[in-house]
Parts: sequence; C-alpha cells; structure tokens
Amino acid sequence: MKHHLLELRWRKSVASNHEYAVIGHSRATVGRFLGIVAGLASSALAVLIATVISYGERWGLLQERAYWTLPLTAAIFYTLGHLAFDKWAWRTWLVHLFLDIPDLRGKWDCAGETIDASTGEVKYRWTAEVTISQGWEKIRIYSKTEQSRSHSVAASIVQEEDVGYILMYSYRNEPRHGEPELKAHFGYAEWRIGTDGSSAEATYFNGGGRYTGGRMKLTRKTHGH
Repeated sequence: MKHHLLELRWRKSVASNHEYAVIGHSRATVGRFLGIVAGLASSALAVLIATVISYGERWGLLQERAYWTLPLTAAIFYTLGHLAFDKWAWRTWLVHLFLDIPDLRGKWDCAGETIDASTGEVKYRWTAEVTISQGWEKIRIYSKTEQSRSHSVAASIVQEEDVGYILMYSYRNEPRHGEPELKAHFGYAEWRIGTDGSSAEATYFNGGGRYTGGRMKLTRKTHGH
C-alpha cells in the first residue's frame, strides 16, 4: 500500500511540465506581438461579416434586417494564437531565426559515468533513457535507469555563439522500489548541446541525500514528444 501511494505521488509530480528560462529571449515581446495580431484578426473578421451582411441585404439574400453577434473576440484569437504558438509555431524554422530557441523534444540515449571525487577515476558506468517534453513556455526532462528515475523541477537554456546551447536544470531523483541502498535526492545537470542538436556532453552532481557526480554523453534517438 505504501509503495502504491508513493507511485501515485511520483506520477502526479511528473504529470505536468514546468516553466523554463531562455536567456536573452523575452516572452513579453512575443506576447505583445500575439496581442496585436489578435486585435487585427478580430477587427478584420468583424469588417468581413459586416460586409457580407450588407451585400446580403442589398442583393435580397436576407429578407429581414439581420442582427449578428461576434463571439470571436480578440481575447479568443489571442488564446488560440498563444496555444498554436506554444505547441507548434515556436519551433518552425522561420520563427526559430528570430527566437533562437532550440527544439530539444524527444528521447535521448544517455551513457553515464560516476566519478570518484578524490581520485578522478570512474567508479561505475550506467545507462539511461532521457525524455524531453517541451513547448515554448514549459519543459520537462525525465530520466530513467534500471535503479531510479528523475524529473526536472527548474531549467534554463543559454546560447553559446558558434558552439551550441547549454541546457541547465535541477532535478529530483527517486529510487525504484526494491533499491534500499539508494536514497531520494536532488541534483543538477548541465548539457552542452552540439550545433547539430543531436548530441550533447554533460556533467551532473547530486546532493541532499546522495553525494555523487559524474559525466554523461547523450545521443538523440527520436524527435518530438
């Protein structure tokens, strides 16, 4: 029963993505642009409907004076535009030229090494599958190994000119059931993503329950999630 409750709590904690920062990118600017577009679209639709009604009356297609309401207000246009931008438009090549936000969605294969801090030697090697779910505003980095699983709680992205991007995030790790020697802990990881967007070299360290650290090599396996 206890394990079942822990499992439900874990699933709830990773159910939704969290906000992330993109250094050098102002989401407020994009929000203002979407607001302007929504206002223009709403006005254009109102003019179009009024024109259709006017000609319909003139040509006798409408027998009585028509009174129309316009449910598609600027607020609705903004909501739809924001949703489309968050789910799709931000990662198209044209928008990417202006926003410069990397599309990291998909599954990544991870080959990790835990390093002995005192000697610098490899203590043991491990593998993991990392899944990144990403939109314009939110992201989640989920990782699972044979012994544990983790999910990000905060993240940010920085661009390095002519080099690629750096993905920095903190995470919470939980051991799988039946791993009594492992403890839940927090950690931090930093990926240096290549210009091809399909590989990365990373470092990590853990604290608050498990004091270890090491390095990772990641290869993108699938795109989109």
